[in-house]
Amino acid sequence: MTVDRNEIVIFQGSQLIEKTRPEKGFFIKSKKRYLSPKDGREHSKFSWEPVTVGDLWVDETDRKCQMHFVVYRSSGSIEQVDQPISRQSYTLFGSYKLDAHRVDLIDKVLRKNRTGLRIRKWTATEMLHLKVTKRLMDELLGNAEKCGQNLSQYCTTLLSGKHPRAAFTDEELDLLRNLKKSRGDVLLQFNAMVAEFAHKPDEERFRAVIHGKSFDWWRNHLITALEFFDRMRDRTLNMGG
Repeated sequence: MTVDRNEIVIFQGSQLIEKTRPEKGFFIKSKKRYLSPKDGREHSKFSWEPVTVGDLWVDETDRKCQMHFVVYRSSGSIEQVDQPISRQSYTLFGSYKLDAHRVDLIDKVLRKNRTGLRIRKWTATEMLHLKVTKRLMDELLGNAEKCGQNLSQYCTTLLSGKHPRAAFTDEELDLLRNLKKSRGDVLLQFNAMVAEFAHKPDEERFRAVIHGKSFDWWRNHLITALEFFDRMRDRTLNMGG
């Protein structure tokens, strides 16, 4: 896909965000004037208003590259936001095949504009009150703790149609760290063996490796890992999994 003077590639902006970054949306910075009861003066208050971006496209006019956004506000008003872009961004937007890469480029471009249009994370502003049984509350609290989340985060994730994953236990994290370190140690040992034993007969090489202190060290690490996996297997079997 290429973009030139004779072709304008149009995308639905908010649909691109929803497809690739559902936790984010388009927002525009708004300024409102209000009268302060404290000093009787007018002050400005800034806020981020969620908006819908319909068509967005890039074009080149008089050798100037621009990105254009059609913005729909909640009040029903429609406006167009134009942002100058570099020729590199102009070329990339037309050549990108993945929507995720295209959205990343749009986000980068919008960070430079002065109109206030941005791609931002949605923030929780609404309150939802529910009554649940004591049994369900205990279950939710227990599951949230397993996933390393508080109750609000866990319930929000569930209501979003997602399935929170249980967080690693300290024992599991320690195992993963040890495995990663053991892998590095084995690679280092291999390199040292190649350099030190390259010119020795086979029998001398093997004897030096097996009786070396480093051999026992990383062998114990691997035994620890295997014992952990055995415990995990036994725990799963006992649960009937």
